[in-house]
Formats: sequence, C-alpha cells, structure tokens
Amino acid sequence: MSYFDKKEEILEFKLTEYGKRKLQLGNLKPVYYAFFDDDILYNTEAGGFTEEQNNADRRIRFDTPAIKVQKSTTGAETRVNQFLDEISSSISETTAEGQYVITENSVAFVDSFQDTPQFAQKFFLGSDPLGTSDLKTNYAPAWHINALDGEISSSQYYQTTNLTASNTGLADGIVRNIPQIDVTIDYKSFYSLDDEIDDITGEAAEKIVRLTADNESGVALYLQEDYLVLDVVERNTDNLKENFEIEVFLSGSDGTYSKKTFLTTQSLGENLNDQKVEFFANVFVDSEMPDEVIKRLDIKESTLKGTIARTQLSRNLYTSDNEEPC
Repeated sequence: MSYFDKKEEILEFKLTEYGKRKLQLGNLKPVYYAFFDDDILYNTEAGGFTEEQNNADRRIRFDTPAIKVQKSTTGAETRVNQFLDEISSSISETTAEGQYVITENSVAFVDSFQDTPQFAQKFFLGSDPLGTSDLKTNYAPAWHINALDGEISSSQYYQTTNLTASNTGLADGIVRNIPQIDVTIDYKSFYSLDDEIDDITGEAAEKIVRLTADNESGVALYLQEDYLVLDVVERNTDNLKENFEIEVFLSGSDGTYSKKTFLTTQSLGENLNDQKVEFFANVFVDSEMPDEVIKRLDIKESTLKGTIARTQLSRNLYTSDNEEPC
C-alpha cells in the first residue's frame, strides 16, 4: 500500500484480476467510469475534532493522504483455492484412483470458467460510487420502492459481509451501504376438486393454474403462483430510463455470493444450468411484464412504455363499471 504524491501524481489506472482476464481474451472494452469518495471525511465530529467550514477544503485536498489504487482485495492463493473448489465441486465423476474425469465439452467443467468477477472484487471495490443528484433539490439521491404485489417483511440500510471468520453470522465484518429488503415468494401445489376451485374468488383465483386433467375421482393438480412486483424509482436524481442495472447473486451458506448471468440472444440455444438467472427465476422489467399482471394491478401502460424518463407507476386505483352520465 502506498500514497499519492499530490504534488506530482493525480491519476493512476490498474487492472483488476478480472480486468486482466478480459484483456487477455480481447474483450476489455471500457465504457463507464465512476468516482469514489470513501477516503474523505466529511463529518469531522466522527473523527473526534471540529473545524471551520473554510478549513475543510484545504484539509481534504492537501492535508489528507490519498491511498493509491488497490486492485485486489484477496490474495492470489485464496483465489486459486476458491477456483479449484469450484472445479472440483462441479465435476462429480471420478476414476477408481479418485481422479476427476473431464469429458469432452463437459458442461459442468465449462461452467466453472464463467466470465464473472469474483464477489469480493465487486463487493469491496465497486459498491460505493458517487451518484448524480438533481441540481434542483437539496436532497441526496434515495430509493423509493413500493411492493405492488408481494410483501416486504423486513429491511435494513446496510449489508455486513464477513469473508474470513469461521462464523459468518458475526456482525464484525465489512459494512457497505447497500440497502437490504427481505421478501418471501411461495409457490404452492395442491390437489383439488373443480367445485372447490370454483369457491376461490378474487385475487387468489387469478393466481391458480391447472397443471393436470381430472382423474377418475375428479381431482386435478393445481399450482398457486406467487410473484413479486416492485415499483422502483430513484428520487432526487435524473430519472433516465437506462440508469438501472440488475444483477442477481445466489447467497451461499458460507456468507459469500455467486453472481448469475442472464440469458442473451446468443445463448438461447444453450442448455439452461445453475449459472443462469433463468434457472432459478424469471425477471421482467417495464413492458416485459406479462399482460395479465399489468391488467390485474391496473398499471397504466403509458408509464411502462416511455423511452426517455422513468416515472412512478400510475395505477387506476378508482375503477367502476360504465355508468350513464348525469
């Protein structure tokens, strides 16, 4: 670890291990950039001292040491061991001597080389970039999340991850300002008679799907669907249509997360495996939502199909049957 010489040094660029691999494959195409201020102390009371407002500029720009780029948060040995564990866990076939068997075009083996950054790199190096706030407001950017279908059981404003302790549940790990919300989605399958299904009305009836035909006793297998519909808006910022990115991680029992990738038009013909998001769930945004869901929640299609700005979903909360005018 070293510090910038602020009289001679301004910027420094270094590739992470993931960036080096992208460069090796010829796929490194930098498009975006971000600024960070996690090394700046704004609230001096948190540091045990006070200062005049006019003194803050010099303290931050000249008197505060700036650490140079840290391109990795884990050791090379740790990364190699994690990679070997992923390979060994994905290949179950062995010889009589206990050696792993890798068949030609083995799907399990290829899946071990998924081109995704390690979780620690994503979590520690890229989780707190500075955002763009609306110049017309005095408030900082903030999330507005409304559950149109489903229920948020609990939430907290941060995430704590302990990657090294034997007990990952301890609250002494690394804290990041990543809001957490807990939602339970439960699909229920059951057998029933047609007469009993007819007695179910309202919203519950709209989520029931018949899976089989009636047997000799008139009983069929049904599925009660469950899904989550969120209205997500970032307030106090420029609400552009393309300012959201969706990433999916699978939480492991050891306290770490593995990133899953979405199917693309180029990968639609591939076998669906547990490295893909669609193996676990379907994620639809805006106009991709099923028509029956849009209709049931009374969402105005004009708010889904806009191409410039993202606005809060408008709903027809007050509907009535056609009536004669007064």
